[in-house]
Amino acid sequence: MASTKIEQTLQELGLTPGETKVYLALLKLGKSNVHQLKRETNIHRTTIYDFLESLSNKGLASSVVEKGMHIYSASHPRELFELLESKKDYLSEIFEDLVQLTKTERDEIKIEVYRGKEGFRRSIAELLKRREEVLGFGVDESVFEEKVGLELRQYFKKGKIQDLKERIITFEGAPFVYDLPHVTYRCVPKEFFGPTPHLVSGDLVYIQIWDPMTFILIKNKTLADAYRKHFEFMWKTAKPMGKGESK
Repeated sequence: MASTKIEQTLQELGLTPGETKVYLALLKLGKSNVHQLKRETNIHRTTIYDFLESLSNKGLASSVVEKGMHIYSASHPRELFELLESKKDYLSEIFEDLVQLTKTERDEIKIEVYRGKEGFRRSIAELLKRREEVLGFGVDESVFEEKVGLELRQYFKKGKIQDLKERIITFEGAPFVYDLPHVTYRCVPKEFFGPTPHLVSGDLVYIQIWDPMTFILIKNKTLADAYRKHFEFMWKTAKPMGKGESK
């Protein structure tokens, strides 16, 4: 049992199973030649030479020539502490790079679901927090006016104060749009219009379902950037409508 624990510990320190066997044989036998090590470990002599070389590179074995024969011996077990310290040094050299990877590569995803008019108020408050242009498609403003008109007008008022611009894609012949200087509309043929509103601002994607009234907020920069590119493609092909349309 003790021998098994020793072998496991040495391997956890970075020795291979073969290196472990040869190192322990050297400790047990003292000064030894390859023939003795082969008999003790039952490892092929060619492979023993490889293990002896790697142990030597780790500072755990040494050799001398006596009467024309290579004699090997194990370094004192205290050298294992030196091996451990060297591993810590190697880790120290790359530690800050590892931390930087952790900071820059992770793109977290946070999903929130709200319902009802209170859910709408909380959702548009998240849009206002971004203080960035709002891009939207699948928007039928007549439905917004009917279901959350009062709340939406309060949102527009706050957005105007923040100079928050909006570009919205609706459908040709839409019966109602808001006549506001900071909101610009374009339209697509009604047969290509999907009546599920999607908005994007900053790192936030906003998806709305009318029945039942549900609001899905996804906070993820990668996803938001993808939605933004999709919107810009549609915006280029959509037709201008209303006053103040940008060229």
